[in-house]
Amino acid sequence: MRVLQARFVGLAMMSVAVMFFGVSPGFSQRGGSTSGSTAPAPSPGKGTPTPTPTPTPTPGNLPTTQSPTNNTPPAPRPIWISGKVMMYDGGPPPEPVTIERLCSTNSVRAEGYTDSKGQFSLNLGQNIGVFNDASTSNFPGFGQDSGFGPNSNNGDFGGISRNTNPDSPYSDCEIRARLPGYRSDSISLAMRRSLDNPDVGVIILYPIAGIQGLTASATSGQAPKDARKAYEKGLESVKKKRTDQAEQEFRKAVQLYPKHAAAWLELGKVLEKKERYPEAREAYASALAADSKFLYPYQQLYQIALREQNWKDLAEKTDQLTHLDPYEFPAAYYFNALAHFQLKEYDAAEKSAQQAVEADRKQANPKTHYLLGAIRIQRQNWTGAAENFRAYLKAAPNATDKAQVEKTLSQLDQQINRVQTASQDSAAQQ
Repeated sequence: MRVLQARFVGLAMMSVAVMFFGVSPGFSQRGGSTSGSTAPAPSPGKGTPTPTPTPTPTPGNLPTTQSPTNNTPPAPRPIWISGKVMMYDGGPPPEPVTIERLCSTNSVRAEGYTDSKGQFSLNLGQNIGVFNDASTSNFPGFGQDSGFGPNSNNGDFGGISRNTNPDSPYSDCEIRARLPGYRSDSISLAMRRSLDNPDVGVIILYPIAGIQGLTASATSGQAPKDARKAYEKGLESVKKKRTDQAEQEFRKAVQLYPKHAAAWLELGKVLEKKERYPEAREAYASALAADSKFLYPYQQLYQIALREQNWKDLAEKTDQLTHLDPYEFPAAYYFNALAHFQLKEYDAAEKSAQQAVEADRKQANPKTHYLLGAIRIQRQNWTGAAENFRAYLKAAPNATDKAQVEKTLSQLDQQINRVQTASQDSAAQQ
């Protein structure tokens, strides 16, 4: 089995390529975006109704007399959605949970409630009988520095996607769950239409207790007016893809206020886009120097370490990130396991890989099972490795490496049989 063990070191590198270039490190961040964070749940409804063509005006269908103009916009077509809220440990919420809609117009509205099993089904905008409290109303600060939700990213309305559907009245909105003591995943409504599959997937609630890190920098909120203005101009320049202007504005923001960790973060992102990685690392390091509990710079730094295959730095940055926040960045456990695996630190690798499997509640990354199986081969845990590879094929039945994994499973089964036979022979001799 030494050949099998050696082969999996090389296969793990293939796993890196699949994960890094095929799956966002923020899956589930938060995230998503998380735009930075995390990964979002897949949209179940891909069908798009064919729009009815508007008739071309002709002399025969033009009005012959001027009619009164009705300036009242037509009411939006109802959009029915359904889904499930789940606690981080996999169980249902301990009580009914409020489902909220958040939009980039700084509004938060209660839309409905879950049942005792965490299921919800509601018609957006038809929230009659659903009571809003002080936390579900228009409020200041929801925007660049709010850092809302596991899928949030600084500078993007708390994670709300800007890939909008002009035909949807909720194209700039998300939904989330609200339960005191917990924070919620968010699911974008950007591309949702009235005739789509109503199932939006699973919303996961994460406990707040024990979390030391912050998705919004505390020091950035204290920036003076001129620094905030430069930062906001930088964000606008990013949206318009004017990277040079964005760099200039972010540099101005940090010159005016060196503790503007969010500006350092965005400066680093711009420098990464320009492939100026050493300067990007310095910008992220400056963000952490300004606010050591700001989570997103750790995420950006570990992604650079992964790109450069700097396994020691990758292990260090993902260790720091998961220590500050065990829930927000589930992909960090995967890459931490991969780093320790490459460093041949198999005890630490197995622990993190197991955490990666447990953290991937939405099963967004089947490679967690694959990596854990590869690690267990190195530890000669043949039975455990076989279980992990079977779980991988179940989660990814159409995987491109299916034939290779099935071959490995056959070899593992043969090894398990040999070990069992030797054990039985030894017991018989005694």
